Parts: sequence; C-alpha cells; structure tokens
Amino acid sequence: MKITLNSYVNKMIRGFSLPIAPLKTPSVYRYKPRNISARETIDMASKKGISVSDYVETLWNQKSHAKTIVNRFQKLGMFDNKITTVLEIGTGTGIHAEKIIQLCQPERYESYETDRDWADWLARQYNLISRNADGRSLDDSADYSIDLVFAHGVFIYIPFLTVCQYFQEIVRVTKEGGYVAFDIFSEECFDDETLRAWIDSNYDIPYFLRKNYVLEFFRQSGFKLVEEFFNDHFDVGRSKYLVFQKTRL
Repeated sequence: MKITLNSYVNKMIRGFSLPIAPLKTPSVYRYKPRNISARETIDMASKKGISVSDYVETLWNQKSHAKTIVNRFQKLGMFDNKITTVLEIGTGTGIHAEKIIQLCQPERYESYETDRDWADWLARQYNLISRNADGRSLDDSADYSIDLVFAHGVFIYIPFLTVCQYFQEIVRVTKEGGYVAFDIFSEECFDDETLRAWIDSNYDIPYFLRKNYVLEFFRQSGFKLVEEFFNDHFDVGRSKYLVFQKTRL
C-alpha cells in the first residue's frame, strides 16, 4: 500500500515531532563530517601517513566506531545475501562507506553528500557514484533499485519535514527484501540527566523524532523492524539505530 506524507501526518498527528530550540553554536561536530574541510583533512591525514578514515576517527576520539556499527549490521545477517547496490545519505568523509565496501563489495555505491569537495574526493577514493545532493531528495536514484540504504548521524540534526521527505525517498528507492539503517534521537535517548547535559552543551542539535512514529511510517510503507540498538559514540548522550527490511512494494 502506498502512503503519502499528508495522509500519514493526518493519521499520526499526535506523534508530530518538533526540534528542541537551538542552543549555542557548537565549536566541534564530531559526527557531522560535512563541517570538516575536505582539503585540510585530506592534507593532514597525508602528512601523518594514515588514511582519512583513521585520521578522522582519531580526531573525533571514535576509533573503530564505524567498524563497530557495520559489524553490527553483519551480525544481523544483512550481508548474507549479495548486496549489489548501496545508497548512503550524508556520506561525509567516507568512514562508513569504506567499511561497507570492504565487507560486501557492491557493484554500485551511490552517495548523496552535499559538500562538493567531499563528494568529489569520495568518487575518486572509493570509485563510488557521487549523486547530485540537494539535502532532501534522492532524485538521481531509480525506483526499487537499492539493496541497502544507510544514513549515519543525518536524521539527528535536520528538520522534521526534511526527514519525512527523505523517508519517502527511501521507501521509493529500496528494493523488496532490501535493508534500511539509520539513527535518530528518540524519546529513549533523553533521560533527565542526558537532557540536562544537552542543554548545558555547546551543540545546536538534537532534533527529536518519536520512535513509534518512525516505526509506524515504515510499517505502513511495507517494512518490518529487524533490529534496534543504541549508538553511544557521542560527546553528549546517544542515538537510537533502527534497521528495517522491506517486505513488500
């Protein structure tokens, strides 16, 4: 059954999510690669004689974090069947793309990265396809063409309606049997202590999404929830990873 944004919002209006009011401008975003200069980062990694991925994870104090996330997907059996096409939203420095490519060797890896310098470097470094990224759609990708759609640290800092646009696009491009994995800041991520820590921090995120809202959207769109787990690699708090599989078109 097809589902439109308007009909879904009407059904789920009680679950409508609003972002927390912006706080102070952050000095560092460890999990927002697009805020790091591609040229400076690549140059620094080269001078240290290490890969960009290793340099970035060291810089952000997140050594082996990307490997931990991708290995979690592997344990779920996501790579048991051949993954021929992958689409990543917000590929950034490519730290997750590198691990996914190593594990499943897809025939095509599509990347939607809004930072043009990073997008160009990703295409050269990993032989992936850097699509035109407008920050809200996956227009260059065909319907029902992707085995795995992945987004790390993306839906935690963009507005609700933009997230919904991405969700609709994800539904459109994912094959039957394909997987979708991303993290959000849900109600489970904000106990009193964590909320106080966010308020006292220098970050202007998080943007909150009600988990049941997201689960119901994907359920009505033909997906089943495969797994959920916390991602604790943040300066403040943690996000919730949701992994879905498309069971019908």
